[in-house]
Amino acid sequence: MSARDWFLYALRCADDTLYTGVTTDVRRRVREHNSGRGARYTSGRRPVRLIGVWRFANQSAAQKAEARFRKLSRTEKLRRVAQQLPVAGASFYQDGSIPERLAKIRFCQRCGGLLTSIRRPDDSRPREICTICERVNYRNAKPCAGALVERDGHLLLVRRAIEPYRGYWDIPGGFLEADEHPETGAAREVREETGLQVELTDLFGIYMGCYSYDDRGAACLNIYYSARVIGGAERPSDDAAELAWFSPDELPGTIAFDHANQVLADWADRKRQE
Repeated sequence: MSARDWFLYALRCADDTLYTGVTTDVRRRVREHNSGRGARYTSGRRPVRLIGVWRFANQSAAQKAEARFRKLSRTEKLRRVAQQLPVAGASFYQDGSIPERLAKIRFCQRCGGLLTSIRRPDDSRPREICTICERVNYRNAKPCAGALVERDGHLLLVRRAIEPYRGYWDIPGGFLEADEHPETGAAREVREETGLQVELTDLFGIYMGCYSYDDRGAACLNIYYSARVIGGAERPSDDAAELAWFSPDELPGTIAFDHANQVLADWADRKRQE
């Protein structure tokens, strides 16, 4: 980035409004906005997220581009951001470290438009709506399946070798293929992660969860089965660092995913009642 470069930048504010400005240092300017020192408009609408940047040769060109951009409708502004279109002859900025700092925003699968969150009067929750074609993007939970594999009153867990929750203990399981039955997927995941062939003996339970350290990741519908070993050779896979068997009273303290903690607590309670 040259010291002579000027940039037109677009921000998405916390109230979903848009703000544009010009600067020679985009990263510094975004920090100023989020500290309340950027502009009166953004100070009460924090945090702001950087969604678009365009580079110009000088301040005059950047300011003229900003004036043209501000005259566009909201839909047209978002279309240019979503589709990374030029503004006043300048291409959407792709060089340097700025793209790494652009907010990860969601796009419409139909037309590529930017999605925004709207709560309609007749709906019980906010929905993601395409700002271009107005299609509703329904966010459904991703289906997952796993198995509680038992042997002599002990439960098989895997220590994760990948993020999220690298190094934490987890129940063998994972995401289902598009056409895969949960029973098939649970047995497959156990085989891939542990090397063991299992027979599913019962449906243990269905739990809602999130594939992340917090509730901002993908929502998941987790289907768990009880299972027993019928073959194979025990060995950790590429995404499992270790395998171990635990009794109900010796479960590890570092468990991956909040819902898995509840699954293991339910399993331990059932075993104690047997």
